[in-house]
Amino acid sequence: MTTNRVAKVSRASNKEIKKNATPTKKFKPLDFTLCITVLLLLALGIIMVLSASSPAALAESGNSYKYVSRQALSAAIGLAMMFFISTIDYHKYKQLYKIAYIASFVLLALVPIMGTDANGAKRWIDLGPIRNIPTF
Repeated sequence: MTTNRVAKVSRASNKEIKKNATPTKKFKPLDFTLCITVLLLLALGIIMVLSASSPAALAESGNSYKYVSRQALSAAIGLAMMFFISTIDYHKYKQLYKIAYIASFVLLALVPIMGTDANGAKRWIDLGPIRNIPTF
């Protein structure tokens, strides 16, 4: 009898604990296949930059890793941003798509007015430290 009563009490207390427990927000598991694919393509791209730019960088600055180091830094920043953005619920993007769509049209309309020339083409918008080609 005593063990049966203890079992009932412990089951009841477990139910109360589960009801009153605050849910902890866990990160969604990442798609392993997607992560491996992104990392392999990123590594392949960095290797291609190294093989294509090493002689020119060595002739220009004496450092054959000049362009590769910039590319690797940009890749690391991009990966960090990718993992941060992947934690955001994609349903929240519904609120922003109209604003992004209108901003895209406005930037495209500003190219003939505010655009800067690069290699004979007026396609860039210079926003200080950022130079952007507005695309759709």
